[in-house]
Amino acid sequence: MKKVLVNLIESFLSFFGILIYTRLIYNYGSYNLLITLLFLILFIFFYKYKLSLNKKQERYSIIISLLLSLMLSIGNMVNLYIEEVNYIFNLKNLFLTIQCFFGLFILFYKLFGILFYKLKKIEVIEAHNKMKIKTFILMIGVIFIGYFLYFIRFYPAIMTPDSYYVIHYANNFILSDYHTFGHTWFFGIFFHLGKFLFHSLSKSIAFSTLVQMLCMSLIFSTSIRYFYNKGLNKKICIFLTLFFAFNPLHAHYSITLWRDIMFGGSFLLILICLYEFISSKSKIKIAYIILFIIGVLIMLFFRNNGIYVYLFCIPFIIGFMKNKRIMMSIITISIACFYFVIKGPVFDYFNIEKTTSVEAFSIPLQQIARVIALDKNITAKDEKYLKKLFIDYDKVSTEYKPYISDPIKSLANNEILSDNKRDFLDTYLHLFTKYPNIYFEAYFSQTLGYWYPDVIYASTGGESVGFFPEENIRNTPLTPKWYNKVIDISVSRKIPLSNIIWSLGLQFIILLISFVMTMYFGNKKYLLCYIPLFGLWLSLMASTPVFCELRYIYGLFTCSPFLVFLPFIIKKEKIIND
Repeated sequence: MKKVLVNLIESFLSFFGILIYTRLIYNYGSYNLLITLLFLILFIFFYKYKLSLNKKQERYSIIISLLLSLMLSIGNMVNLYIEEVNYIFNLKNLFLTIQCFFGLFILFYKLFGILFYKLKKIEVIEAHNKMKIKTFILMIGVIFIGYFLYFIRFYPAIMTPDSYYVIHYANNFILSDYHTFGHTWFFGIFFHLGKFLFHSLSKSIAFSTLVQMLCMSLIFSTSIRYFYNKGLNKKICIFLTLFFAFNPLHAHYSITLWRDIMFGGSFLLILICLYEFISSKSKIKIAYIILFIIGVLIMLFFRNNGIYVYLFCIPFIIGFMKNKRIMMSIITISIACFYFVIKGPVFDYFNIEKTTSVEAFSIPLQQIARVIALDKNITAKDEKYLKKLFIDYDKVSTEYKPYISDPIKSLANNEILSDNKRDFLDTYLHLFTKYPNIYFEAYFSQTLGYWYPDVIYASTGGESVGFFPEENIRNTPLTPKWYNKVIDISVSRKIPLSNIIWSLGLQFIILLISFVMTMYFGNKKYLLCYIPLFGLWLSLMASTPVFCELRYIYGLFTCSPFLVFLPFIIKKEKIIND
């Protein structure tokens, strides 16, 4: 009887947590027979599965359950108010958030307890020969064909305003780092080669797009081949090949002219290199050192936040590489020095325009703007500075949007911000001490999509027309209308399970679970493989301009399929070493 009573309480709390999370608790959504049956299913689940965990399994189940429950319960409430400027965590919402947290925690603890109990039975490694070159080339071809199906629909490429700027800069040899000089230079080489070969802007863009498609196909195939040669199951490798080939996200991005695509691919190259550095018992092969340097250079020069990710990684790389510390110190520090020489003296010599500092202040500006928008009391001293900081102070209240910083950044005076950072910091901290709750609400709203999985946000471009007269390029599909409709439907979030493909928050959850599972298996040196991805995530959590932009964190999407299997590969590696 006691067990039944305990299971009933657990079932009810979990059921109530699910109702709050799915928002069925509002507007009589829970008054539904199938929803009521969910309570019965939960009770049977809790009653049938009795956990017998050891201390280690219990500890890790609690850790991951706490993290997920906290993210989902807070994120769910923030998402309700993402387009409103109101107090989020009033007493009613705070009560619902706490109820949701406890309900989800009970459910997750049970689920992850079962997972950790059964982990040792899961095997993804098998004995087989290394992959033949023919198979590797075939794999590249399959992935490339998958992308080509989208290429002919959006010929010559998917282009957005950012893309047209890159085309304009490359076509007119404009030296600017606003859209990253590295990507513009990379695109420009093949763009001008295409112009030389085909004497057409559209064909030269198409040529550059085909090169990018080939590069991404090569990156994915190289990664699959690497883990196949480490013993990853053949069926899993076939699945990964098809996943990368026919996943609409990767297909769309492979033909999109953005710096984020190759930047995202670089994290996969770095992942396999770090794994090789750690697992190699003898001297590291020169091929992997070269591949690591290539991956890092792409990361550094294709997006401006790449340097912060890399600087975050350096101490971990040097610290984890105990037997190769001198060599890795030389390599990592040399790359950093090379970057600063290029970005400093070389850029200055060629008068390459650099980005403005206001980009790095997205979140602090949003937090201050929320205080103003909620009409909170601000001292005369702070108000005097803020009226200098914002070009039109009176517009801040109406222009503030919790999910994007562009309207507020456009009102900020970059000279005041750059020349008076101390005054900005003083004002920022003073307002924080007075209104910490508003700062946290602004922060949660501005970063929501990077840790909460249920945010829906447009992540791809479509057909477009250029806005520079000399590069008036438009999409000219090579396919019939019915074909175009089929391709366009593939990006719909209305398709069941589409969040598996498109959700940013879900990719972060996969990263967290994979990281905790690797810790659980006890081979902690392999945690280094996760550091660049956490660095990428943290760089956006520190200064993202928008609450949910998939392309900024595309590196998580390129790596997440491998993160699902990585702990089990590492587990086998540990058993072999032991």
